[in-house]
Amino acid sequence: MSKLNPVEELAYLKEIHGNAHDKLFTVLISHYDVLQNRSQMLLSLIAICLTITGFSGPSIAASGPWAQMLLAIGLTFVLSAALLLLMGPLRLRWGTQRRLDTLDASLIALIQRRNSRTRKYHVASIVLVIGLAAYIGSLLTFIVGI
Repeated sequence: MSKLNPVEELAYLKEIHGNAHDKLFTVLISHYDVLQNRSQMLLSLIAICLTITGFSGPSIAASGPWAQMLLAIGLTFVLSAALLLLMGPLRLRWGTQRRLDTLDASLIALIQRRNSRTRKYHVASIVLVIGLAAYIGSLLTFIVGI
């Protein structure tokens, strides 16, 4: 299997669903729903992390400079992930907000926007994992007492 570019993907969708633009539009819009749901899941994880930090952060930070540094790094990355999600996959734009010269061109633009948001989702996921790893490092230094 090879990865398709947006023009090839539209052609493939037409093979599957025929030339019914309403069906093609519905399929593409459902992809945005998946991105939004997964992004909201990551935001929930971010909220949990920030809530826990609000309660235990001062105690962790008071345990030493390593814990302070790791906690600060972790929170910076976690908040950066939230910002990436809000400015990327969760940015509100309606599928019918813009129209190009043809329906095919409009559908290709939707695929390109979906792909861009998917890349931002993946970047936000990586940034979040780095932040959570640093946060866990701060917890470990707190527990071990380094």
